[in-house]
Amino acid sequence: MASASLIDKAIVWESAVGWTPECLDEGPDMLARYRAAGFSFLSLTIGADWDRPEPTLRHLSQQRRWFEARSHEFEIIDTVADIRRAKASGKTALSFHLQGAGPAAYEPAMIDSWYRLGVRWMILAYNTRNPLGDGCHEPSDAGLSMLGRTFVAEANRVGMMLDASHAGINTSLDIIELSSKPVIFSHSSVRALKNHERNVDDTQIKAVARRGGVIGINSIGAFLTDDNTSGVSAIVRHIDYIAQLVGAEHVGLGLDTVFYQPFMTKLYDSGPMMGLRGYPRPPWADVKPEALPELVEALDRHGYDETAILGILGENFLRVAEQNWRA
Repeated sequence: MASASLIDKAIVWESAVGWTPECLDEGPDMLARYRAAGFSFLSLTIGADWDRPEPTLRHLSQQRRWFEARSHEFEIIDTVADIRRAKASGKTALSFHLQGAGPAAYEPAMIDSWYRLGVRWMILAYNTRNPLGDGCHEPSDAGLSMLGRTFVAEANRVGMMLDASHAGINTSLDIIELSSKPVIFSHSSVRALKNHERNVDDTQIKAVARRGGVIGINSIGAFLTDDNTSGVSAIVRHIDYIAQLVGAEHVGLGLDTVFYQPFMTKLYDSGPMMGLRGYPRPPWADVKPEALPELVEALDRHGYDETAILGILGENFLRVAEQNWRA
């Protein structure tokens, strides 16, 4: 199987591209590398749980204008059909996501406003506790609050896809169970292969698959291997685990490539939490966009047929998006 022809045929979906203000020094280079490697769709992190509505709205407005001025290369999409049209016209399709509900001020009524501005999925709880639920590093792992449950219902009504990455185990299981639509883990790897709180265990994998969802494998070495190294073979090992446990239709890519290592080092050094929760000090090993042909070839060698590879590259996430987003 020729990797170049399959990449050309595929909608290649990347779930986690850092695009908060701290990441933008590397922004143009990031985009150029994803485009050159053959990625069709990028979801950009426009805000995080510690961000507030007004500065996040300003940032999103500025970024929309920046991309609209480059409409010959990029298209901010509304629907799955838009992604396919952008691919056909040689453009890179874009949407935005929130890694935490802080930019929505934990107010369910703001979900629709963010959706109308191009945000297509949202993490509810990011690593620690917030008013909606517990993140993955909270020892109590108490699950969703009543407000969090209201958020799930409103996200389903609006068409906002729910992302359980960074959530605690019980919080993620609550999200999956309460949601009337499939849920994603946009950038999480397998806890059975690397015991890290950011990864998902078999209970979470089976629960999200049972409801039709998808897990995007994270390429950061801290979530892949015991020695914190990264590479295509490590990613395929995690893909294989999920495919064998619940089926290849429930796994995709959430590489979360860290182009902005200085910012992550600053974040790491700002307090003890990351070191205490099993993160090595940056720079972190990861997989860059240019490894895409090697990944396709590795999947082929592991016995995945064309349909399965196209699913892993993007069709699996597209299926879930189509079940969530407004037509």
